[in-house]
Formats: sequence, structure tokens, C-alpha cells
Amino acid sequence: MTKTKSLSFSSIILLGINGIVGSGIFLLPGTLYRQSGILSIVAILMAGFSTLLIAMNYAVMASKIDAEGGAYAYASRAFGPLGGFQTGWFGWLLGVITISAEIAAFQTVLKSVLVDVHGEWIFDAVGMAIILLLVVINISGTDIIKIFDNLSSAIKVSLLIAFIIVGVWLLSKTSVAVPQATPVKASDFTGTFSTAFYMFTGFSFLLIAAKQMTNPEKTIPRALIISISTVGIIYAAVQFILILLQRSSLAGDTMPIATVFNQVFGIAGRMVVLVGIMISTIGVALAVSFDTTSDLASLSSDEHLLPAIVGKTTKNGSALVSIILTMGLAALLILSGSYLFLVKLIVLSSFVQYLATIGSLIKLRNDKSLPKGMQIPFGLAIPIISIIIIVYLMFSFNWISLALAAGAAIIGGVIYCLNAKNPAKAK
Repeated sequence: MTKTKSLSFSSIILLGINGIVGSGIFLLPGTLYRQSGILSIVAILMAGFSTLLIAMNYAVMASKIDAEGGAYAYASRAFGPLGGFQTGWFGWLLGVITISAEIAAFQTVLKSVLVDVHGEWIFDAVGMAIILLLVVINISGTDIIKIFDNLSSAIKVSLLIAFIIVGVWLLSKTSVAVPQATPVKASDFTGTFSTAFYMFTGFSFLLIAAKQMTNPEKTIPRALIISISTVGIIYAAVQFILILLQRSSLAGDTMPIATVFNQVFGIAGRMVVLVGIMISTIGVALAVSFDTTSDLASLSSDEHLLPAIVGKTTKNGSALVSIILTMGLAALLILSGSYLFLVKLIVLSSFVQYLATIGSLIKLRNDKSLPKGMQIPFGLAIPIISIIIIVYLMFSFNWISLALAAGAAIIGGVIYCLNAKNPAKAK
């Protein structure tokens, strides 16, 4: 039976916006301003535009290859099992790091709530408790995941809308001048540009949702343009309002939106924002944990690229080994990396996925066995420009991040080769 196309175009837009908005806009404005001043707004808009170019490559591949797995499915078709495995391997790592980053964001916010509490061990203990909670939920079932995901989605979008309204109201009551742009080192601006990418990495949710629409080849480009542009404008507006309201103090503020609410509504307003952010981050971590453990199990049970035990499920369908591996690595990252460091690793891992997808598009563009699919203007111009942007930004990462990425690729290659000698058997 043909699946009913039930989502309207406006629903796709809302899902796309919700998928893109994450913890970054709440925790990163101060960092972006410290690096590039008012030019951080330019960096945000550039990151949004670059994401749109990259997303168009994904849209083309999604219209050609109608299969779950995203970049993994595209790379497998274009570059064979090893290329697909490495892409899937980095996709799993991306999920693990995202879980860690969201929990690290929770810890960062918690430190603002418990301002008089000293000792990192307390916050590490909270992080490990959240990991344990995610393990239990992933093993027991998925109903609560949907509830938390819907709740966190409503909270984060509501907070941003409320902030813009409050910010505009405050600006209307005072006379403020737009600060002049000051000279910024090229390396600092590149770092800002790269960090701002983190705030747009959830665009792939839109591509998944858009498949539930009629004529996705025509609607996906419009949905991408509207969703990413809308989020970019919201982010730029939030950053601009914060700069006007806080000026130089923004550079040292890890919770600037909460600070503004504190000015208007007092400590109660600040606490509402902080609690809202914490709920939102837990919701994102929970939703990503379910998808990430499922992806790892799929590499074993469906693709036979990992030992069979990794994909083995319990009576209620939970992939226990996959859950333990995913959450165990996430726990190590929480203990060893800060939020900003994890953000950089997420962007780097995302770039691997982007390059795999763009490379697949270039290689498969003339494959007659695939549907013609969606066409983007200017031939190979958009894929090539996308690659140039990604490669340029990869030079902004420090040697530790690049070494970790290289190490992950080597480990993935070793695992693939060992499993190829002793292929997993489907149960």
C-alpha cells in the first residue's frame, strides 16, 4: 500500500526549523562575540548560507537514493562497503559527540543555577547520572523519548521567540547605538565561522520529514531555503539584540539570554530560561541517543559491517551492546572534553558526512541506474563551492581535533578489515 502523504508544506517548514535549533544559540553567542565582535553576525549568516549550499547536495542525493541512512547510504552506493562503513562510522561518532555536547551544555547551565557549588566532581556525577538515565530509557522503550522530544522542541522555540519580543521591547525603551566593527584576525573570524556551523547541523531532519510530502523534488529546495534562512535570521537577530543590550559584557557571559530575562523579570525569569534550556538539552540528548544506538546496531544487523553481537537485540527490541558502546563513549567524552571542544568535534564529524555526500553526488551524477531526481542550478558549481568551504574551514581546527578524527578513521578501518576477515552472520 502506498504511504499517505500527510505533512503539509508549513509542517515541513516547522519541523525543519525545530530540527536545526539547538543548544548553540543559547550558549555560544558570548563565545562568537568574544572571537569576532559584531562581525559574529556576519559569521552566523555565512554559516547559514553555506549550510544551505551543503543541504542542496543532500537534497539531490535524497531524491536519487530513497533509502534510510543518509550519507551512509549515498557513500555505500558511490564508494563501496569501506567508504560506506567509514561514513556510517563517523555518523555514529557524530551522534555520540552530540549526546556528550548536549549533556555538557546541561552541565554548563547547571553551573549557572548552582552558583555557590564548587567542585567539578558534582557536575561530572550529574553527567554520569544522565548517561545512566539514557541507558535505562533506551533499554526500556521509546514512548518517553517522543514526549521529551516534543517538550524540548516547544521550549527552545518558545524561549527564542520570547527573547526576541523582550529584547525588542527593551531596545524600544532605550537609546542605543550600533557598535562599530573592530579589526578581527582572519583566524579568529574563521574560528567563529566554523563554530557557528554547529548551530545549523540539524538540517537533515527536514530531508527526512520532506519525504512524507507530495512531489518532494519540488518542495525540498523551497523548504530548505525557507527553514535555513528563517533560522539564520532568528540567530542573527538574537545575536544582534544581545550585542546591543550587553555590549562588551556579552563576551564573558555564558548564559546571555538568561541574563536579559533576569534584567526584566528578576531571578524568576532567569531560572525559567535556565530550566528551559536544561530540559531542552536533555530532550535533544535523549532523541539523538535513540537514533545513534539504532544506527550502530544497523551497521551490524542490517549491513553486517560490524560483529553480530553489536546488533543483537533483547526481547523488547533494544540493542543492548550498541547502547552500552554508545553511552560508554559518550561518558568518556563528557569527562574529558568541554562543551566548546565537543562543539568543534561535532562540526568536524559533520564535515566528514558532508564531504561523503557531496563526493557521492559528483560520482553518481551520470549514473543511469538511478532516478534523475532533483536538479540544482549551475551544474557542479554548488558541490564544488561546498567542498571548498568545508576544506577551508577544516584548516581552522587545532591539531588535537584533527588527530582525533584521523585516529577515529584508522580505528574504523581496522574494525572494518577485521570484520571482513570474519564477517558477521545475520541471526
